[in-house]
Amino acid sequence: MRFCVRCGREVADEEIVGNYCVNCYVEYLTPFKDKPRLEVTVCPKCGAWFYKGEWNHPLEENEVLRRIAIGESRHFLREEAEVLDVSVVKPLHKISASEHGVTLNYQLLIKGIHPVSYELEAPVKITYKPCPSCLARAGGSHKALVQVRVEGEADVEKLADEVEEIIVKAGLASSVTEVDMVREGVDVKFEDPVAARKLSSILSRKYGASTTESFRSTRFDAHEGKWRGVITLSVRIPPIHKGVVIEYQGEVGVVEEVSKGMVKIRILETGEHVQTKLSAYWDGRIKVLPKAHLGGRYVVTSVDKNYVYLLNEETGELREVSVKPGYSHLKAGDNVILLSIEDKEYLIRESD
Repeated sequence: MRFCVRCGREVADEEIVGNYCVNCYVEYLTPFKDKPRLEVTVCPKCGAWFYKGEWNHPLEENEVLRRIAIGESRHFLREEAEVLDVSVVKPLHKISASEHGVTLNYQLLIKGIHPVSYELEAPVKITYKPCPSCLARAGGSHKALVQVRVEGEADVEKLADEVEEIIVKAGLASSVTEVDMVREGVDVKFEDPVAARKLSSILSRKYGASTTESFRSTRFDAHEGKWRGVITLSVRIPPIHKGVVIEYQGEVGVVEEVSKGMVKIRILETGEHVQTKLSAYWDGRIKVLPKAHLGGRYVVTSVDKNYVYLLNEETGELREVSVKPGYSHLKAGDNVILLSIEDKEYLIRESD
């Protein structure tokens, strides 16, 4: 047992911290050898914050201060104290004509066994400085360009929405300096080539895209002895989506589903379902059949064991098409498209 030098109370040895009992230690000596002072650099345009040599994604102000307070606590705490957590009691406020402050509550552990709470007001120095991404945006500069293109016709606005959604979900937005819709697709400019390569990788996995990379030098960096320039990643997405008529390994089929780099196909002749990678488009196993092969639209009037009977409601034309195993799902009232390829005819239900 030992006595506290401040209050004189007799306590167990483990309750003594630097000759004080825990209560007196917290109240009179305090767990801090120096009063905490926080410094934060914030981008005035996007809210990104700079800490320990790197820019971080924008966060709510109190969360930024909390994280910096935790990260800097070791510089101000006594050796026997460690921080468990910090919470903001009173947000950023003026404490003088030229200085701001924030009231913080530190959850601490003393000597590894005594949890204590300590509240104080810490001065905060705020510096506003544009982050590299915002500087790049302002100057129109970029280090990498991702050119997203869809083979054949494309809905560019829809493509741009999908690409921007991927950028946000992947946490790449802070590195993007510009997104442009062009007639052929979407161009995304990046300040960071690593982020550009990550986007192209995601597009390749999701859409079975083909990617090629090239480099255009703009200047020679004599200090590092290498050329600087712009990396261009050309990302080509195959024109495969639900409802597209394709040829797969010599068989005519219709695309029923596209997901996570895979495509599900129903073979029209047999009704068989097959699944393969979207990348099969690039090695020729999947071929999109031109629209010139599409015939008129018809309504199925009846089906028997030999024929599917069709009516063109616009012209009154009647047609009979031989039954194939792939037509087992057709019934009277279905709207179908007649597809003619060379000397063969196929029926595709429009709801498919």
